[in-house]
Amino acid sequence: MRVRVLSRAAVEGGAAEGVDAIISIRSTALEPCKDLDLAVQQAVMGDAAAALVQRFDDIGIPAYGPYRGPTMDDLATALDFARAVRDRVPEGVLAVHCQHGVSRSAAVVLAIIADEAGPGAEADAVAALLRQDDDARMQPNLLIVSLADAALFRYGRVDAALAAACPRYVVWRDHWRDIALDPCAYWEQARRVRLRPRRREV
Repeated sequence: MRVRVLSRAAVEGGAAEGVDAIISIRSTALEPCKDLDLAVQQAVMGDAAAALVQRFDDIGIPAYGPYRGPTMDDLATALDFARAVRDRVPEGVLAVHCQHGVSRSAAVVLAIIADEAGPGAEADAVAALLRQDDDARMQPNLLIVSLADAALFRYGRVDAALAAACPRYVVWRDHWRDIALDPCAYWEQARRVRLRPRRREV
């Protein structure tokens, strides 16, 4: 089975049409999704069982301010869905999208590829993911990578293989590890920065 990483804009533009199944990852905010819902249904020709919608935010810790990160249940659901697709159409195509196609969807795709590749093939799974990263923009979500290591009993090998091949991932991993030391303080600081009035240029 081939697994493709896409952005929301790509899905809405028709890039997922003809896939055998799709995982649609969205934020927890209830933003308008009418065009996205239509594009997802068109992609799988109206087969509701071929589409999985998941809602979690792109953060590297379980909770940050009002945002909720991915959970083990979220990842387990995605992996079970992908396994069912693989059993049904071994040579099929599964698309996974999030907002930008660089973090949440990339991490879920990595978990799916690593699951199919089996233990010991983590570097191969990372290489397969990064072959889709033409613009070198991927920075897979740290929390999902960590959950994948646990769910697949890889004991940190997925994280290590990704860190060795993707410098952007290392930067974001370290950033979220810093935030995890005191998320409330980091959130309060970030909130103050956002609320600070901007100076008018003269």
